[in-house]
Amino acid sequence: MFLRSRLIQLRKFALPLCVLVFGFAGMASAQSVWQKMKQNVLQQQCQQGLQKACQALAQINQKQSQQPPQTPVQQAGQPGQQSPDRGKQLQAGGAPDEAGPIHPPQGTKVEESVMAPLADGARFFVSPHGVHVATFENSGSRAVMYYDGVPGPKFDEILGGDSNMPTMVGAVFSPDGNRFAYCGRSGNQMVLMVDGKELMRSSESQEGQFNGESCRLGFTSSSQHVFLIQRVVTSTMKGGIFTRFFFDGKLAALPSAIGIQSDGNVGGIHLSLSPDGNHYAYVAIDPSDEQKWALVIDGKVAPYRGGNPQWTADSQHLYTTLVTSIPGKGQVAEAMLDGKPIMRADQIRLHVAPQGNMVVAEVNAASNTPQPLKFLVMNGKKVPGSEIVNQRGVNLDQVTISPDGKHFAARFTNAQGHQYVSFDGKAGQEYQSVDHIEFTSDSSKVTYTAFSNGKPYAIIGEQESNACLATLVGPVINPQGGLMISPAGGHAGTICGLTGGAPNVYIDGKTLPLAGGAQGAGDLRFSSDGRHYAYTANFSGNANRLVVDGAVEMQSNLAVGNNIGNQYVFSPDSQHIAVYSSSPTSTGEYASGVFLDGKYVPGVATPMFYRLEFTADSRHIAWAQPVPGQHAFRLFVDGKAVTETATAIDPNSRESWWDMAPDGSLSVLGQDEKNLKRITITPSAQTSLATLGGGGAMVAKRDQRQP
Repeated sequence: MFLRSRLIQLRKFALPLCVLVFGFAGMASAQSVWQKMKQNVLQQQCQQGLQKACQALAQINQKQSQQPPQTPVQQAGQPGQQSPDRGKQLQAGGAPDEAGPIHPPQGTKVEESVMAPLADGARFFVSPHGVHVATFENSGSRAVMYYDGVPGPKFDEILGGDSNMPTMVGAVFSPDGNRFAYCGRSGNQMVLMVDGKELMRSSESQEGQFNGESCRLGFTSSSQHVFLIQRVVTSTMKGGIFTRFFFDGKLAALPSAIGIQSDGNVGGIHLSLSPDGNHYAYVAIDPSDEQKWALVIDGKVAPYRGGNPQWTADSQHLYTTLVTSIPGKGQVAEAMLDGKPIMRADQIRLHVAPQGNMVVAEVNAASNTPQPLKFLVMNGKKVPGSEIVNQRGVNLDQVTISPDGKHFAARFTNAQGHQYVSFDGKAGQEYQSVDHIEFTSDSSKVTYTAFSNGKPYAIIGEQESNACLATLVGPVINPQGGLMISPAGGHAGTICGLTGGAPNVYIDGKTLPLAGGAQGAGDLRFSSDGRHYAYTANFSGNANRLVVDGAVEMQSNLAVGNNIGNQYVFSPDSQHIAVYSSSPTSTGEYASGVFLDGKYVPGVATPMFYRLEFTADSRHIAWAQPVPGQHAFRLFVDGKAVTETATAIDPNSRESWWDMAPDGSLSVLGQDEKNLKRITITPSAQTSLATLGGGGAMVAKRDQRQP
């Protein structure tokens, strides 16, 4: 079937430090999850004979003893009552008895919706959110597309699909997952179906034939508009082969000649969609004379010509460039804003900010003179110090604009062939090469990788790492990726390896050894608020542990048979962390469960896990694991089995068979003997992270104060 922080400096307490680097800014509330995890690590180190850890632990205990006593933590559910299953669930070394029949906790809602009847040869297409399903099946000799269990009209065949994959056949979904579109052929006409209704028909074909190139579909970023790119082959029009563009079923003014796009796809519509998804522009080339062309904006021929259209961040204006003849100067390039020239030079390449009104231009000036010159222009003004003689390898490129649209960076190559990064016009350190330029989320720092004198480096702001071959992630400007950037704040980092020395971590401008003498590490990530970081590390004896804020979590054991990369998860509110784990201590029998907020919680032993995720409100955690001997999986919420279903899509795939909704519910795709099903689980108020993990003070307080 075809489916689709920043590390802050530690305060200079008069305390002995006992961990490498633990954490970012401390939480205001006493005994947060992160503080409890730190205390657990100190206890482990003290038991191992580390005197500094014992001293630090004693001071923490003394400080806590001076605080007023806390009200005993209550479990989620009725005040003053303990979950009747908790004692059995959290027995030392034991596991909850969930292998038998499923009895979801009281208050759990499990709702099933039929998506489509199962049939041989059926193909499923799943939305990116909400687990909406379009199913392509045959009804007798006709083709039918079901959407969430409702059949559409019968067609002779289903055509096309994704504009990025025109050879595939199927439905496309809007970014929010709530809308869908596909094309069907009925006789000698192609019908565009959107949200189950006919939007338009076309009899234009490729000499009587329809295929995937006849229907290339997409939705705009707002999910409000659908567009169609249609390839036509005809002998009645001079030029013979061209493409048409439709927006919400309305034909744009001009067709365009077929050409080879920069990505190698055969097209003809080089489309620029506005950030708000409500406007579009493209260059239409006359199929009979490729020297003739025009700019089309929102379906109409613009009163001016311009190529390489780019919308401003507010979607209200359009930048274009145009090569034109100027008397006495010959061919020159013009940069225009809404058709009005703002700059002229031999060559111009524009970079438009994602926010605000900044535009940075790479300008080639006097390229035919003995001293050809290239420089940067920001908002119409030449950037001082950016001028280079553009010859013999001297160059500037990789222009990058910060997320807030207030800063820019670029890579410069000098006459010696060495490179450096310029940040807002200020040149940085020179290296043999630099690459992977990217800003931190708060736009305060630029990060990149470098190589010099036989050694690699990583740079964050003005801080250079020790020798560091960075573990790269993406996507960024360079398709090979860059450093790991925190979702918030000015934090960035990477795991360093293959430098001739011991592997280490480079984070927020500091080079740190791997925690606990680990031999290797990977999967460095930050919490959504940027105040915590974690990575996985391997030790001698093939032990694998989770490292949180620089401390090894000894209660974690990542030696689970198939954990999809052993990927851990932070909660959306950045207050919790979890990962699949085997038992931290050997019992002679295979055991597995979940490491949650510093504690190992045993579960139903399994060598394989599929998904692990906190609910949107961060009060619950869910996962899936296979049913032994069956092509099925069982869903757990807060450690309790809530439902079981036959597998519809390979759970190891990246297809959207699982979706956590903003309201805290979880939807998954499954099936029974007759139907494809969407199963939606709303967790019970009687279970929570507290009932699963033993109830950290921070968790319990939040559960008590929130409805």
